[in-house]
Amino acid sequence: MNTDSALKKRLMSYARDDRDYWSFRGKAVREHAHAYLQYPAMMVPQMQGELIKVIREFAPGIKKVYDPFVGSGTVMTESMLQGLDFVGQDINPLAVLICQTKKGPFFEKALHKKIETLLNIIAEDSSHHIDIDFPNIFKWFRHDTSVELSRIRRAIRLETSIWSRRFFWVALAETVRLSSNSRTSTFKLHIRPSPEIHERNISPVETFKNIIQNNLVKLSEIKKLLGEKGFLEKSKFRGTIDIKLADSAKSPLSPNHNKDRFDLLVTSPPYGDNVSTVPYGQYSYLPLQWIEKADIDSITDDSFLSTTHEIDRRSLGGIRNAAIEASGELTKISKTFSQTIKSLREEPRDRTIRVSAFCRDLNKCIDPILSALNPGAYMAWTVGNRRVGKRTIAMDKILSEFLLARGAIKIVTLNRVIPSKRMAVKNNISSTMRMETILIFKKGNS
Repeated sequence: MNTDSALKKRLMSYARDDRDYWSFRGKAVREHAHAYLQYPAMMVPQMQGELIKVIREFAPGIKKVYDPFVGSGTVMTESMLQGLDFVGQDINPLAVLICQTKKGPFFEKALHKKIETLLNIIAEDSSHHIDIDFPNIFKWFRHDTSVELSRIRRAIRLETSIWSRRFFWVALAETVRLSSNSRTSTFKLHIRPSPEIHERNISPVETFKNIIQNNLVKLSEIKKLLGEKGFLEKSKFRGTIDIKLADSAKSPLSPNHNKDRFDLLVTSPPYGDNVSTVPYGQYSYLPLQWIEKADIDSITDDSFLSTTHEIDRRSLGGIRNAAIEASGELTKISKTFSQTIKSLREEPRDRTIRVSAFCRDLNKCIDPILSALNPGAYMAWTVGNRRVGKRTIAMDKILSEFLLARGAIKIVTLNRVIPSKRMAVKNNISSTMRMETILIFKKGNS
């Protein structure tokens, strides 16, 4: 039995013995660094970690993992826990900030002292000056809330170490999410009723204090795990972690840098265009208003926040111009896409445009992603089949056909129920996202 067949047999055997195995029902726990912040539609850490572990049994030479849609860094953290180098990228600056924070360093004692100093500075700040301004600020934040958030922001900016500022910014991002006037039951910006806004009794400073102290405990937990495995040196991860703010439709590598290619791809692209599925950008809009952009990276600027939809516009399917015109080429690559477009002919035209734009942009990512992988590298794609109108869009089949058209080799398809993936309660899309498909592929030898 060759390696690919043996890997397929192993992965399928788990599902035969336990049909809920890949669902990780009752085992999907967000702990240590995975729980710094509530991010939309986060992957199950234990499931992704198990995928990496099993694939490595059949490809022990794996050293470097790649995730072109890194999100909150679930795959990154699981790769670190297996001592692997990692490169991830995302179009969302908040995702990049979260990952930069999760990668360390893990200076627990120093951070404990810095938190004490930070909280003292906040407590001593009696200024009522509001440090930021953006359109409709007082729609999304009460005046007293803005005053407290400004005190936190000023204190963070006084910190001299960028690694600790990033840790603080992530705690502030979660504080903003909980203390803004936007409902927490949805990832879209959705204003609370006026009476509820005025009656809420929430202190951003107290909220921040609880979050930052809890996150310090979580940092201690991930540090202990990495240390026990021998993956830390002077409280820093011994491997290489590189996080980029980048568009995955563009190649992350120079053609001359073959030595920098990756051994394994583990990723989960968005289900569909962010505007109508999971609005990562809308979710990030308010937190990013309060965060120092220069602390994220050198290319993050205010243009990402030009509108509440700008980050989502830059994401897959966000630009819909000429989407239908581009779909003609996709019908030659994917039979399922062609059938999908035909099935939408009786639906409102906007639905065809949305599906075409997303599939066009996803297809644009395939060549750069494959070019970043070593020949024979394994891939694990976790995808969801969303619904548009009353029709299910078989993204698992469409993506499979995109990959097969490039000479990729299909190993196995695994199905999983989503028992606890964080979705918006009041997002009507969420009711259609209860199943996911794991596609295991292998890059061809060219």
